Amino acid sequence: MIDTGRGPNEQKKALAKIADLIAKGSIDPTIVRAARAITADVRARDDRGELDAIYEAVKSGTDRVPGMEHGFRYVADPRTADYYVGAARTLKECQAGACSGDCDEHTVLVAALAGALGFKVGARAYGPNPKVKVFEHVYAVAAVPKRGPWKANSIVGLDTTVSEAYPGWEPPRGCILTYWIEEG
Repeated sequence: MIDTGRGPNEQKKALAKIADLIAKGSIDPTIVRAARAITADVRARDDRGELDAIYEAVKSGTDRVPGMEHGFRYVADPRTADYYVGAARTLKECQAGACSGDCDEHTVLVAALAGALGFKVGARAYGPNPKVKVFEHVYAVAAVPKRGPWKANSIVGLDTTVSEAYPGWEPPRGCILTYWIEEG
C-alpha cells in the first residue's frame, strides 16, 4: 500500500519504485512464460481476452502457473514497513507455498504479466478524497488496444485485491495518480 504517512513526494517515489519493478518484470523470461501460459487458450489478438485471463489467474487462480492454483491472496505488509517485491520473485514465493502480498505486489504482478504481452501498463495510486492528494491504495491499469490509438475509455483497471472488482472496475471517485511504464 502507498503509505499514507508519507508526503506527496515520497508517495510519488514509491509509485516510481513500483513502476520500475513492473518494467523489469515485463521483460523477465519467467514472467513472459507465465503470461503466455495463462493466455494460451485466448484467441490471437484478443486483447480484452488476454487481460481477463491474466486478471482471473491472479485473482482466482490458474493451473497453468505452478503455485498459483488458488490465486494470489491479499495480505497487508507489516505495520511498520512498506516493501516492494518484483513479479518473478512473487512467482517464486507462490511456488514455495506463500502466494500472497499486498496491493503493491498485486499491482506489480498483474501489470508485469500484461506488459509481457505487449500492453501499455501502469500503476495507479488512489485516495478516497478528490480534494486531498493522499493515496491509500495502488492497482494496475492497462490500455487497450495494445498498440493504440487510445481513447478516454481505453484504460482498464485491474484491481485484484477487491472482492467485488472485475477487469475494468475502479474505486469510487477520488484522487488518482497514474504512473505509466514507458517503452524501452
